[in-house]
Amino acid sequence: MPYLIFIFLSIGLLFQVSSCYLKKKSNETYQTYIKAAPYDAIIIPGIPYDSGKSHVMLKVRMYWAKQLFEKGITKNIIFSGAAVHSPYIEGHYMKILADSLGIPSNHTFVEPTALHGTENAANGFIMAQQMGFKKIALATDPFQSIFLESYEGVNVKGLAYLPFPVDSMPAFTKDLPAINPAEAFVPDFVPLKSRPKQ
Repeated sequence: MPYLIFIFLSIGLLFQVSSCYLKKKSNETYQTYIKAAPYDAIIIPGIPYDSGKSHVMLKVRMYWAKQLFEKGITKNIIFSGAAVHSPYIEGHYMKILADSLGIPSNHTFVEPTALHGTENAANGFIMAQQMGFKKIALATDPFQSIFLESYEGVNVKGLAYLPFPVDSMPAFTKDLPAINPAEAFVPDFVPLKSRPKQ
């Protein structure tokens, strides 16, 4: 029994330490890159669409994008993601959501090819540059931001990172508007896990 108590206390302590690190690192990253605002464009990584419910990270990313746009921190938003785990192009249905949230559609764009987070960053960055945008940031949750900043930093020179503040997460988890995602639907969809390895 003392062994189990030790394990639970250790897990609790590890969770507390990692949570503090995440909050501190996220805040430092945001404070570093917010100084360069406004950005010409931000990239929002995709989340698979599920018509029955909205994933909490989808809500967070959508409301974070809206806040960054409304506060003038970005002038444009690129929603990045292919149809990966569901038959809906992630970037496309997220743009539909952005339109329903009142973000002007002439300031939102779709990058429809990224299959995972690293491609969201790289493909979104390339698309933004091709559109003539100079100052570009990735805006996402702190978990993904920390991972991509360390993983992609070597390959995506000049990409800034705007993770949402951990303390504000509850404000970004309200329900999203109902949408008709038909335009984002991919007929004959094959999930990524079932596709031949390349």
